[in-house]
Amino acid sequence: MLTAIIVTIIFNLIAYFTLIARPKLFGVKLFKPMIYNLKLSITPIFILVGVLIVELFLLWISAVTGQSWIGTISYVFLFLGLVAWFLYLPNSGYLITELNLTHREVDKKEVPIWYDIIAVLSLSLSGVLNMVFNIVLLQLIFIFIVDPANISSLINGWFWLITGLSFFILSFGIYMGRYIRFYSWDLLHPASFIKKLVDHFKVRTNLVAGIVFTFLYGAFFGLFYLLTFFTPFLDVFKK
Repeated sequence: MLTAIIVTIIFNLIAYFTLIARPKLFGVKLFKPMIYNLKLSITPIFILVGVLIVELFLLWISAVTGQSWIGTISYVFLFLGLVAWFLYLPNSGYLITELNLTHREVDKKEVPIWYDIIAVLSLSLSGVLNMVFNIVLLQLIFIFIVDPANISSLINGWFWLITGLSFFILSFGIYMGRYIRFYSWDLLHPASFIKKLVDHFKVRTNLVAGIVFTFLYGAFFGLFYLLTFFTPFLDVFKK
């Protein structure tokens, strides 16, 4: 698990520094949207950790004071925090769509394609790794909070089904962000959100594209999870 986490951190650092170095090496302007998207990609992990810290603090206060209502508030906070985290999580996997290399269109000088390939590939992989790591972290939190003494009963078919479905839901979120230009906070305006969503999928080509995109990217993320974090995740419980 530690190796996978270190690799994830390294990919984020490579992505950041290759993007920052690009203007200095080749005399072009910094493409700020990619830096912004990289920061958005990292943000969910801080949201999840922050929610967990506050949750544990509230539970501790409840135990010390004997006030059960504080414990109830802590679980409401946990639920709302996890909803916010999940709505924000597509920003991580969204980086895979940067592989279209559209940032090269704004360059006034030509940057060697070999440089942009490694820079953007690192950026995209950092996003995928960030998203998968978030899912793994939530899995670990779930197990250790619910019933760490009965792990075998928790890691069952439903556990893996929900894990797999989450990748397809996140893929649909990425599609909405990239091609409908939705942001997580657009859900604060549900009427306009639903109208824009319905109008988009009234077009048959958009509907087909949305379904195929969601299936292919969801399958890719699931396979990437199996390749990177699945074995380390299981190894945690063998020690």
